[in-house]
Amino acid sequence: MRPMLLYLLLFIATPAAAQPRLIPREAFFQEKDQYNIRLSPDGLRVYYQRRSVQEGRLFFIDTHLPGRESYLDAGGALIDWQPAHTGGVVAVVQKKARQLVYFEGGQQQPVPLFPFQQLRVEALSPRRPRELVASVTADADSLNGIYRINFLNGALEKISGPLDFQKLYFSQQLEPCAGRLQNDINGYSIYRFDGSSWVETLRYPFEESQFLGGFQDVVSVSADGRFFYATDNTGRDKTALVSVAVSSGRQELLIADSKADILPSGAMTGPDGRPQMVLSVFADARRHFPDARAQADFDYANRLLQGQASFAEASADGRTWLLRRLDGGPATYFLFERNSRKLTRLFSDVPALAPYPMASRKAFSVVSRDGYELPVHIYLPPGADADGDGIPENPLPTILYVHGGPWVGVIHWNNWFHTRNFQLLANRGYAVINTEFRGTTGLGKHFTSLGDREWGEGMLYDILDIAGWAVEKGIAEEQKLGIWGWSFGGYAAAAALAFAPEQFACGVSMYGPAKLDDFLRIPFTDNSLWRSRVGDPNTAEGLELLRKHSPIYFAGRFQSPILLTTGSKDGRVPQQQVDALAKALYDAQKEVVYFYYPEEVHDYREPGSWLSFWAIAEQFLSRNLGGKAQPVGEDLRKGNFKVVYGKEWIGKM
Repeated sequence: MRPMLLYLLLFIATPAAAQPRLIPREAFFQEKDQYNIRLSPDGLRVYYQRRSVQEGRLFFIDTHLPGRESYLDAGGALIDWQPAHTGGVVAVVQKKARQLVYFEGGQQQPVPLFPFQQLRVEALSPRRPRELVASVTADADSLNGIYRINFLNGALEKISGPLDFQKLYFSQQLEPCAGRLQNDINGYSIYRFDGSSWVETLRYPFEESQFLGGFQDVVSVSADGRFFYATDNTGRDKTALVSVAVSSGRQELLIADSKADILPSGAMTGPDGRPQMVLSVFADARRHFPDARAQADFDYANRLLQGQASFAEASADGRTWLLRRLDGGPATYFLFERNSRKLTRLFSDVPALAPYPMASRKAFSVVSRDGYELPVHIYLPPGADADGDGIPENPLPTILYVHGGPWVGVIHWNNWFHTRNFQLLANRGYAVINTEFRGTTGLGKHFTSLGDREWGEGMLYDILDIAGWAVEKGIAEEQKLGIWGWSFGGYAAAAALAFAPEQFACGVSMYGPAKLDDFLRIPFTDNSLWRSRVGDPNTAEGLELLRKHSPIYFAGRFQSPILLTTGSKDGRVPQQQVDALAKALYDAQKEVVYFYYPEEVHDYREPGSWLSFWAIAEQFLSRNLGGKAQPVGEDLRKGNFKVVYGKEWIGKM
């Protein structure tokens, strides 16, 4: 007899009056309304767009009146826009045809220009405030190229024919200095313009960080155009900040971090174009300041924001900063005026959650069984950590989260797509552990290589070591520890239940591969990267390894219940992978709930999919770990899903 009858109570909705006050699921899964948030060069306005209104409106807040919102009406779709150094905004607007438009004082003025199909603003400058540089694809091919355009009178100068660079970088005289281009080894190269020709200067093969846009890139260009500053890992394990002379290509090492890669994103650039701060991430941000004054001012602002400040943008003179408070919850934006050291709150990007207390978050590092340091974040329910040390006063039911990829490092630490789920779970009474493990990116090439062909061993051992540490530290209740993840994390959740069946009380696996010997033969993975990193199904040794690491072959070992879900339009992990694991577990008389979304892709996109997923998953986790659960209510009906196993209980909701 299958133990699935245990789920009968799982899906019975408890009357709302009997439940503690919980944050409604829908508050976490409303799409962020404000986006493209930018500070004007004079520091007097913050501009943004809203998804909830017509696409032709550009909203702004005057920073001396932060409670009042105004907008500019473009009269058509905003394709591209940038605040200008004249106090206005330049924009590409789709009307009957695409136009370049200049906004100032509530008025818009079309910039006279030949007909074009695409125009991408490449650069503006405080030294040439009335001009911009743009890449233009015109109706007439002979007009294609790179132009300097005076957006007040329409005067233009063609400075180059069409260039294939994905990104271009300019001096403050709007002269080209550097560019990034895909190369012939499936990676990309950084070129410098020596005044007469483009010279390849830094050359990179494809590597896993390029799934995230790459960690090697140009950070900024000096105002005079003599140097550009880039993150580079040529001949070294981790990316470091280097300066490159534009005329000669001579390089100088400026900043390195022994723990993590210096990232091209998140940098603070001064008025002279030199980096004043660069960033690496080891759970928390690690900031490196070549500029002592900038460091002193940031440290002051950071104290005002309880150590959770994140730099977003600076005014052209560097005296005004747009900051964010990033603490694992919604981002809150602030203006910081360095001269007066005045901090002004602007807005939260998820206002629906403003009335509710959010989980606290604290970073730790865990030493693996073979001596490697693994960063983690611990999310705790409000009130669970009286002394603020990141350890709850009493052990809690705990969920260990494993991210995807496995190469999607860095972005999961502060990305609301991830952290909203941690906040939801903490609100339900769980400690949540956001983990890192060998094979990921952001901690150097060697750490990535440690995961080679270690999916079901070394990488899994890191996750198990973190779980054991959480119990030892008094964070997790030993018998109430669950594992959850999507993509690679979905694989890891199933693998943990198969290969360490006594460690976790339950698992939630979202669109994770389970039969690696088949997974390594699909078009997405049938290449040298996946074969070298995971295993080669075309060799006897590789095939044996893949089967050894595949949880589907060990369905009989599962002791704990698992919830499986996937999308039928997943282009990375075919639905058949999840179908097969679910059936193997069902046939082995194991506790399995499985439902899929016919219209969903890899990483669910529709809010209704997430709402219905959590409507079920909350009940599943509550039954097996003991946390709270919001009644299912109407959220179940907001998702288009089909139930394969567990339908007799889900159908009673």
